[in-house]
Amino acid sequence: MNKNIKYILIILILIIIATAICLAIYFNFNKQEEVVNEIHQNVAVEEKTEENVIVVPVEKTEEPEPEPAPEPVKDAADWTNEISSLNMEIGTLTIPKTNLTTPIFCKQTKMEEMPCFIYTTGGLNRKGVTLITGHNKRNGKLFSNNKKLAEGDEFYFKDYEGTELKYTITSKYITKDTDTSYLSMETDKPVMVLSCCTDANNDDRIIVIGTAD
Repeated sequence: MNKNIKYILIILILIIIATAICLAIYFNFNKQEEVVNEIHQNVAVEEKTEENVIVVPVEKTEEPEPEPAPEPVKDAADWTNEISSLNMEIGTLTIPKTNLTTPIFCKQTKMEEMPCFIYTTGGLNRKGVTLITGHNKRNGKLFSNNKKLAEGDEFYFKDYEGTELKYTITSKYITKDTDTSYLSMETDKPVMVLSCCTDANNDDRIIVIGTAD
């Protein structure tokens, strides 16, 4: 009897060991299957995420070009000095009524040959007042016939940069050579003043004021 019990115990122990091994194999297999399933799920999620990603192209932003530096503001002295320093003919004056076409020099050094630039508040053919002085030769040359001009007559000035404007005479009068009030007149247009002596004497001036159209 004792021998049979011994065999039974050995069999039970073997059964227990076999059962334990089977259970271990079973649980290990399930664990591996869970790990594989989790890996598959993660891969599927990543693939789905990649499919749903919308790539938005980034437009290249062009940097704005720097604005040009503003031109320095010039006053009458700056403009006058700039033009006087050119040392050349700065334009051509044409007065149809007196049949005069003459070059204009940049300063008074050639007064015997042609009218000359004296002063400007804003530049040639620009907004402001520009003074041109010429001799009255009393022989029909240079500004000798300016006395024949009247309001409404026209003259033209083409500057050395190629800009030509038509000026209509808006005022003509005789004044003393010390009178320069016309230079301070306010205007939003180019104004050109032609000045010369009268036939009577060299102290009086014929002032012809033209305004650009």
